[in-house]
Amino acid sequence: MGQATRLPWLATAGRVPAVNSAVERRRPDRRIFVIVLLRRITVYALLVSALIWVGPRVLEEFGVLGPSAEEMIAGAQRALDAARTYGATPALPAYTTAQKELDRARSLAAQSQGREARHAARRAQALAVEAQRVAIVHGEETRQAATVIYKDLDREIVDLEKLYSAVTPGLEKEKVGELLSLMKTTRAITGTLFLAYEQEDFQAVLEGEARGREAVAQMRARLVGARK
Repeated sequence: MGQATRLPWLATAGRVPAVNSAVERRRPDRRIFVIVLLRRITVYALLVSALIWVGPRVLEEFGVLGPSAEEMIAGAQRALDAARTYGATPALPAYTTAQKELDRARSLAAQSQGREARHAARRAQALAVEAQRVAIVHGEETRQAATVIYKDLDREIVDLEKLYSAVTPGLEKEKVGELLSLMKTTRAITGTLFLAYEQEDFQAVLEGEARGREAVAQMRARLVGARK
């Protein structure tokens, strides 16, 4: 009987730590501590992210990381050379300004002003890339315009040849010789434009268009006049 009486007490004593543990988990100060800890972790994470994002840029700004002024100047020069191969000329404002910024970057680098030299070289490279873009667009527009001229003049020369063949039979020898000479001159003028197009000198085609069309028009007028 005495042993049976002690058993409930032992069971109750065994459950006390579990109750205390549950109470401990529900304490308000413990929840506040967790919240504060999480907030601090969040703040630290944001600070680390900011350092990772801004740090390299700051170091690059002061020349600790990234290319040197000389390397950036060399890169800007390559970009400017590429723009020239694409057809950029001093007539393009972006090209001219890029060259000026590049010269300024070299001058600043010679004066040991690395930060300013890098800024100037960066601007020079951006302008050189813009000059490339403009040159490429202009080159494509020039090519398309030259193609139209080439096809149009080629068709007109074919028509002239047909008209010449239809008109000259039956004409006096002296008249035929005069028309043949004019026809050769017209072929030579348009042939120069055709050769320029085949050599991809599209600007020359545009520049010679007026002369070529004038020669074709004069030859056509002479042939039409001779047929009457």
